[in-house]
Amino acid sequence: MAVTDIPLAATPAPAVQAQAQARPRGKLRRLLRAAPYLAAIAVIGVFAANLAWRASGSNQWQLELEKNGVKVYSLKSPGAYNKQYKAVMRGKYTLNQLVGGLIENSTEENCKQHIPGCLQVQVIRPWNSRTMSDTVLWKLQMPPPFAPRESVIRSQVSQDPKTLAVTVDVIAAPNAIARNPGAVRLTHMQNQWLYTPLGNGEVEIQFLQDIDMGGFFPAILLNLAGAQQTYMFIHDQLPGLLDMPAVKQARYDFIQEAR
Repeated sequence: MAVTDIPLAATPAPAVQAQAQARPRGKLRRLLRAAPYLAAIAVIGVFAANLAWRASGSNQWQLELEKNGVKVYSLKSPGAYNKQYKAVMRGKYTLNQLVGGLIENSTEENCKQHIPGCLQVQVIRPWNSRTMSDTVLWKLQMPPPFAPRESVIRSQVSQDPKTLAVTVDVIAAPNAIARNPGAVRLTHMQNQWLYTPLGNGEVEIQFLQDIDMGGFFPAILLNLAGAQQTYMFIHDQLPGLLDMPAVKQARYDFIQEAR
């Protein structure tokens, strides 16, 4: 074979080059054409997952967290997006002191000192010992990008004459005052405190929380962090509120202590 007959591994033919360049462009065009379908599939998947989550739930309390004497349970009801939470603990408190935590702490100074993100407290209807209730607006800062939340809540106190257990129902009253711009007003809150005397100066504290943050606030954030946030409130923040002098010294004619 002559030297000139040896094939040269040189530059590919122009047709081969054009074909190689066309392949990535062709893949890109196919991806772009498929993008709307992929997006539709993703939307359908998220929608189906939301439907499945909303339909799920045992409607039973399940223990999620237990430490430092505090137990936190959650309950998922079929048809609901948000979980409910229940915290249970024991402590050496008087019933008057526990009720005082409600009545004496509705001040901006106490809120900003003991509740992270507190922006404002406004007493709408002061405590009334005849109706055993008050109505207070609380405004809290939320982490970005969420707007501040306002909760106007009516607290109602009652005591069982036989067991002396004290119940405090905390319910949203969103229309008790005109809404303020720049904040989302909570419309659903059905919380409850139950203080049950156990003897020897000890009380069982049970806190039920059923709340919807409203506005732009994904339910998944509340469901993922709810147990830990409930624990932190009961274990870290509540003792500071209850140990304030005005609260520890509180005495009310309508609360009977257990002997």
